[in-house]
Amino acid sequence: MFADVSGSTQLYERLGDAAAHRCVSESLARIVSHARNHDGRLVETIGDEAMLSFSRIDQAAMAAICMQQHFFAEPVTKQHFIKIRIGFHFGPIEYDAGHPFGDTVNVAARVASLCEAGRIIATDTTINSLANPAEFQLRPYQTARVKGKSQPIRVQEIVWDNEDCTSMLNPTQLTQLTQLEHPPLQLQLYYLGRELQLDVDAGPFMIGRDPHCDLVIDSALASRNHARIEFRWGEVILTDHSTNGTFVEGQKGKREGDGVAVRLHRREMALQGTGKIGIGIQISEAEAVSLLGYRLEQH
Repeated sequence: MFADVSGSTQLYERLGDAAAHRCVSESLARIVSHARNHDGRLVETIGDEAMLSFSRIDQAAMAAICMQQHFFAEPVTKQHFIKIRIGFHFGPIEYDAGHPFGDTVNVAARVASLCEAGRIIATDTTINSLANPAEFQLRPYQTARVKGKSQPIRVQEIVWDNEDCTSMLNPTQLTQLTQLEHPPLQLQLYYLGRELQLDVDAGPFMIGRDPHCDLVIDSALASRNHARIEFRWGEVILTDHSTNGTFVEGQKGKREGDGVAVRLHRREMALQGTGKIGIGIQISEAEAVSLLGYRLEQH
């Protein structure tokens, strides 16, 4: 399991280094305390993130729920409402000098990177292995690509707030509605001589410096989880999560806004036609390692 403090960068900007560090430390202490109360243990902390392990899936799920409820009921600080995000996956773990590694860790880290603030998510296989699934409120979250996996994995959400239990269409119904309302799209990405093809079945596509990202950008200008591309209701949405921003320039054409460079910073936009994407730097100044090309097509 990975649990981290969401928006810690803004926390440091708002409160200052000393106060923000105390808030992050207190948040991690709460996370670890709830894990230990449910037979979990701390593996390690990495900045604002805790890596935890549990021997039983139900205990991990209950610990995650208690964590979220605690942060909601008892804010760490009155100046800034801190939220955490939690993602986990169950499977065998290998160790090297006491440090865990392998497929289970990689999948868990990938799942956690997809999680929104204030939510708990886990892989489909993990949810299906719950001893008492009736004790939990569950709903589909999304599908996701994982590096090294030939097929996307399905992710479900464990709902900890009963007021958030909106009835949802099942995945088959959602797919049917999407196909009726919007023609299928395909996105071609071009990077350092590689060509990547994405479609609606691929799930969210993560771009960044973190080795767990689908496209790893080896540049100091890129954030760990810099940006996300996803197919959403007939559009291809690019969302920036970075420190330096993501720059998008469409090819010059007849549409309003074509050929105009746009800087995304903690916001999103729908990609259209063809163009370029600068990761952390303006396109006119970007070296090849920070520059992507894209083409959006109907098929």
